[in-house]
Amino acid sequence: MSYAPPTGGLPVPPARDRARALPGLAVLLIIGLILELAVLGFDLNQDGPAYLPTALGFTFGGAQNAPVGFFGGDAATCMAFLVMIIAAFSGRGWIRAAGTVLLLVGAYNSFQMLSIQLTGSDESRSGFAQPLNHLLLNLDEIAQIGLAVIFTVVVTATVRRNGPAAPAGPAVGFPGTPPGFAPYQQQPGYAPAPAAYAYPPAPTEGPTPS
Repeated sequence: MSYAPPTGGLPVPPARDRARALPGLAVLLIIGLILELAVLGFDLNQDGPAYLPTALGFTFGGAQNAPVGFFGGDAATCMAFLVMIIAAFSGRGWIRAAGTVLLLVGAYNSFQMLSIQLTGSDESRSGFAQPLNHLLLNLDEIAQIGLAVIFTVVVTATVRRNGPAAPAGPAVGFPGTPPGFAPYQQQPGYAPAPAAYAYPPAPTEGPTPS
């Protein structure tokens, strides 16, 4: 007669799907791309296709007389947005850090340009909202700052809620552990548990001495 080892254990909690927030982050990145392209649209509307070399960073000859412009660095930013949007919809978690850095760097540049206008000469301050296209471009920069803050808050909240990923490692389990239960973890300093418990076999009878 033998006794089966104890089976089961603590139920395994459902795996935290950290990728569930990635589509939302992709939407925020799409908004950031639209804000960048809006500035490009303004410049192209002023100069037409002749502004494209300036937009790609090959020349500054077509720069507009406006507080904000689309230049080579903005073209690189748009390319980075496209890569991260595709990666986010593909479930790539690295876009959290990459998107946060990209948006915060852009937000710093936007804040710098806005502060220069608002703390500059009287002409600079009066040109912040006049004419109307200056106001719209500056509102675009303010929106980019707000977008960076929202993206950073979402990423931080997601990481804190999910916590660090569980360390991977081999687990020692009893045979017959049902699905949905954690296998038995061997504690350090203890001998491994036997596969089964049984009574010792009865001694065999030898020849009877004469």
